[in-house]
Amino acid sequence: MRIVFLSMLLMGSAFAVGCGSASFKGTTIPTVSPIITPTGPNVLQIDVNGGPEVGVPGGGVYQNVPFASAKVCAPGTSNCVTINGLLVETGATGLRVLDSAVASLNLPASNASNGSPAYDCVAFGDGTYIWGSVHQADVVLAGETAPKVPIHVISSADNVPESCSNGGSINLNTALALGANGILGIGFEPTDCFFDGQSTCDSNDGLPTPPFPAYYTCSGTDCTPAFVAKANQVTNPISLFPKDNNGFIVELPAAAKPMVNLSGYLIFGLGTESNNPLASSATVITMACDAFTTVFANQTLGITDPTTCAGPYSAIDSGSNGIYFPNYANLPLCPASTSAGDLSSLYCPAGTLAFTATIQGQDGKSKAADFSVGNGEQLLTSAPTAPDAVLPTLAGTNAFGNGFVWGLPFFYGRNVYFSIAGQTAPSGTPKTPWWAF
Repeated sequence: MRIVFLSMLLMGSAFAVGCGSASFKGTTIPTVSPIITPTGPNVLQIDVNGGPEVGVPGGGVYQNVPFASAKVCAPGTSNCVTINGLLVETGATGLRVLDSAVASLNLPASNASNGSPAYDCVAFGDGTYIWGSVHQADVVLAGETAPKVPIHVISSADNVPESCSNGGSINLNTALALGANGILGIGFEPTDCFFDGQSTCDSNDGLPTPPFPAYYTCSGTDCTPAFVAKANQVTNPISLFPKDNNGFIVELPAAAKPMVNLSGYLIFGLGTESNNPLASSATVITMACDAFTTVFANQTLGITDPTTCAGPYSAIDSGSNGIYFPNYANLPLCPASTSAGDLSSLYCPAGTLAFTATIQGQDGKSKAADFSVGNGEQLLTSAPTAPDAVLPTLAGTNAFGNGFVWGLPFFYGRNVYFSIAGQTAPSGTPKTPWWAF
């Protein structure tokens, strides 16, 4: 599996841990360090509030995931809809929305290389998937407009190719199943099939046959893998802004204990406005294969061979709802049978433990990062006075390998900077994808 889809895969793990059960509750402790509210058309509010299915029959609280809103318009028109409750995913690329949300817009199709309408499949690591057609839309985030963005319209139908559905696993084609009204993917790459300077879904980049599950064309219910030119692939909307298109900043306040919710901001652009300079104190983490290195418990988790992308990766991902790493610290695991379900992939120390790891870029520059690990069972089952969406000490094992995943708890109390590959980098920073904190 290609590492560019790593965070999308891990988001499947986040669903398994933090979504779909109203029993995931905790104490309400209003402990938060405020941040200075940024202003400008390039500022979009994000909310860690449990998602749009909180309080919905059969729904639940999606912990440690930020949500935002976007306006989607038929290209070049004022025919628009505003979609709330979009999961903000820094480890994935492209806007993906339910077909019911944009049905009134009659969006034009984005075609595959053979001229037929393109369809897109995203298969998650837990066996779930989303499927649907690709269309063009103008996407408005805060005061910034990206014109004619190829977006993924998630189909409510179940006629899905077997190579996408993995033989009949769960289709996340409703808000209840997805835990969101869509996904706002704003990761390192300009398109969702772009990786280390190449688009493996574009026939111009050398593959003899199209990869799958990825893009398809269909004749009725018969769908086959297809090449799609880069310009027609599902695209990071930030990369198509006229300005402020080279990256973004995630700014969330610090949270010492569980909370019902908190709000922060996405600030678009890096070094393009007075409100988005790269802080002098920030350390730039360069990457190979869209991954970097974490040194923890005397173990080095990073790409060992950039030519093959081999090695126990490290990733930074707002769509993963905990900090996930191999159990090198010999932490006790949570029980498999709890009122919140099977929590055996989470850590359950007797008390909150403090750790330090070293995050290291491909160029050798490094910075220490502190994090805490709490008792997962207590976090998800204690004192059901109100559902807590903010769990800053949630952590567990990495269900998809031996890498280290810095999920949303890492973001609390930090400004985290992300560059987008192929865009003009701020002065003094690398051209390759990087992030900084």
